[in-house]
Amino acid sequence: MSDKFYVTTAIAYPNGRPHMGHALEIIEADVIARFQRLLGREVVFQTGTDEHGSKNWEAAKKAGKPVIEFLNGNVAVFQDLYRKLSISTTHFIRTSDKAKHYPGVQTLWNKLAAAGDIYKQNYTGLYCVGCESFKTEKELIDGKCPVHPTREMQTIEEENYFFRLSKYKDKLIELISEDRYQVVPESRKNEILSFLKQAKDISFSRPKTSLPWGIPVPDDDEHVMYVWCDALSNYITGVGYGRDENEFNATWPCDVHVIGKDILRFHAAFWPAMLTSAGIEIPKKLFVHGFVTLFGKKMSKSEGVVIDPSEQLSKFGVDVFRFCLLSSMPIDGDGDYSEEAVIAKTNNELVANVTNFCYRTLSFLKKNCGGSFSQIDDNKELISQILTLAEKAGRNYQNFNFKESIKTALDIAGLGNKYFQDHEPWKIIKQDADKGTKILGTCINIAKIISIILTPVMPDFCRELQRQLGLADLGWKDINFDTSGHAINDAKIIINRINAEEFNKKLLFPLNLRVAKITDIKQHPDADKLYIETIDYGDSSSQIVSGLVPYYKPEELLGKHVVIVTNLKKAKLRGVESHGMLLAAGDEQTVIVLEAPNSAPGSRIELEGYEIGSARITIDDFAKTKLTVKNKTVEYQGVVLKTGSENIFVDAPDGFRIS
Repeated sequence: MSDKFYVTTAIAYPNGRPHMGHALEIIEADVIARFQRLLGREVVFQTGTDEHGSKNWEAAKKAGKPVIEFLNGNVAVFQDLYRKLSISTTHFIRTSDKAKHYPGVQTLWNKLAAAGDIYKQNYTGLYCVGCESFKTEKELIDGKCPVHPTREMQTIEEENYFFRLSKYKDKLIELISEDRYQVVPESRKNEILSFLKQAKDISFSRPKTSLPWGIPVPDDDEHVMYVWCDALSNYITGVGYGRDENEFNATWPCDVHVIGKDILRFHAAFWPAMLTSAGIEIPKKLFVHGFVTLFGKKMSKSEGVVIDPSEQLSKFGVDVFRFCLLSSMPIDGDGDYSEEAVIAKTNNELVANVTNFCYRTLSFLKKNCGGSFSQIDDNKELISQILTLAEKAGRNYQNFNFKESIKTALDIAGLGNKYFQDHEPWKIIKQDADKGTKILGTCINIAKIISIILTPVMPDFCRELQRQLGLADLGWKDINFDTSGHAINDAKIIINRINAEEFNKKLLFPLNLRVAKITDIKQHPDADKLYIETIDYGDSSSQIVSGLVPYYKPEELLGKHVVIVTNLKKAKLRGVESHGMLLAAGDEQTVIVLEAPNSAPGSRIELEGYEIGSARITIDDFAKTKLTVKNKTVEYQGVVLKTGSENIFVDAPDGFRIS
């Protein structure tokens, strides 16, 4: 087995905020990366953002800002989410990066052209902006794209460059059928083999008149590259292709691409065909995951079926979120996620099983044996059962069946609980201290094994568990019962039971607050004390009116990350609509705006123990919500307002009122 392992995700399209599908995919790839590190391999883990194309261009225009400025804000939101999710990437590629990405893409294009696989012709087709791709009539349902049923299909007639996909379909069928390019699960393999039988050449460019935002086609200033050559090539450009051949040769081929089922054909047909044409080795595996659903329905902004992963993290914490999301996803289908399921899994699986076993073992050993043991109980049947289950967990990780790996860890914890209960160390230790300590030593080894198996899924939990065990830097090779003559640290409960009734009865904080960046500011034409500000939420922009003229010059406000009440009913101030209210602290002489300088535009403001309101409120409702300044933070009922990364800041003395 090579020491190197290269795993990628599909690169996210940053025209809006990250959704549950993004969270699922980056976590799955992170699990793969962490498991391979446990095996002792050097892991290259790449993700990134797909920054060209119609959707980004149109979203930036709608936001009224330069496209790269728009993208910088949105990319920061994705990177912030990945940080909160404890994602262990080594590479982040942006397709707008002219130094890192452009050279490799243009090198690839030239190789495809040299192979005779790019040609130019007129084309008329049905185009889905949501997918950034042309569709055939057979792919549509009632004339709509099945992935984006709320969008109207566009009929586009233009001259494009094409790539000869049809030339490689037989070769691809052979490679995939023989698992030389292994598509997992089997159902997706069968799906792509069926598609390849009918595969036709694909559009490979767009005229600049249709799409001015993209990578120029070599030797043709009138065209930009279409998404296939641009975005798909990130997997090679990010690791040096076209600029650092030593890095590329040391990293490629990719061991596994992790993608969603909606982009299967792009990665299992278009991409390996392009690589074959260019004389580049194809990847080894393609893991295709399903969708995250809510009570059986596919999540969709347009239909109001949405769960925000950032909000879930603030409610449940990163390890519980990762555990519950992955344990809900079968390898061959969609998985349902809901807060009700998270509470049940946390209480019944994590707390009652895993945490219960580990804490009772550690705390009992510490209290009754001074926290140390010299030997273990040589219970061959139990040891064999657990090592067999651990081996099964490893196979499931290798095969990307994370749900089953988690189940195996739960089974081991169940065996540990039964062993502890059946052997009653609280009784035995009084009669035979040596025997009782051996039983506890066996349980410590079981807890160690659980901490290793769950590390890819719950890295922070397992790091803390290993700290309590007095162990560190464990690898897969440490799945054994060899730990003896060992002392542990103090025991603490890591995950607590969730009281469902209390969770669902959270107090309501009526204000829906978000961080926004002031991107433009001008004087109100009919009011000396009012500014009209354009604000950026990362995925959208809006307009507010504020009475800050006496307190701030425009240049002092421009670029600030301020706090906006987003659920205030629209109001007209001297004839100009204001879609929200900027918050500031003040007295009779001074007004100071609230800030979140290190939080990305669009970040939601949280209040621990409170449900954030979404209903529209009036200015009178706002006035009843008493916010106070304390130690340069803002409090409500003694609880500090904060984003996921920082407290809201205001450089004002205690006692200033917020308005």
